Amino acid sequence: MIEKRAYERAELETIPVISDDFLKGDYKEEAKSRILKIIETEAPITESLLSKRLINSFSIKRLGSSLAEYFENALLKELEEEGKLDECIVAGEKVFHNGKDLSFFRPTPDDPDEIRYSYQIPVEEALNAIIYIFETTGKKFLKKDLLSEFSKELEYQRKGSQVVMLFNKAFEEGKKRGLIRKNSSGKFFFEAV
Repeated sequence: MIEKRAYERAELETIPVISDDFLKGDYKEEAKSRILKIIETEAPITESLLSKRLINSFSIKRLGSSLAEYFENALLKELEEEGKLDECIVAGEKVFHNGKDLSFFRPTPDDPDEIRYSYQIPVEEALNAIIYIFETTGKKFLKKDLLSEFSKELEYQRKGSQVVMLFNKAFEEGKKRGLIRKNSSGKFFFEAV
């Protein structure tokens, strides 16, 4: 059974840092420690949200190309070589896990500082939201009606193009795994594998 949980954000003290000092490696060990703390608290977490959480904790506002390269080729690579990262690629996106149960989804928080935009939600978590809808309602849905329910469960006020894209990726992943099936009347239902 899929659970609906509150989103928890890693509590990190903001350190005022100049991006050039960060890139020199002056904060490498602290950055690696923070990456692991973020993953432990917020997993599953996409690589893009992980990098945003990290650089914001160092008072850096934007992830430019140099920072992105350093994040991926120095910090993540070292943690991977040390055997400290649990990552997978689902629907073309890199997602980091904390080795715990993944049978949940988390709506987006109302707080602008805590918000996860739809493009920052892992596809597997979005798929869990779809499964949750099927499990809690016991209904079969037309795809458009399922999208409306999905948007409500994730607490998005509008079904913008990014929300629709996330839904479609999760929906296709569910069909690919054989979890979402279509009956003869054109409605979709959940089938546990």
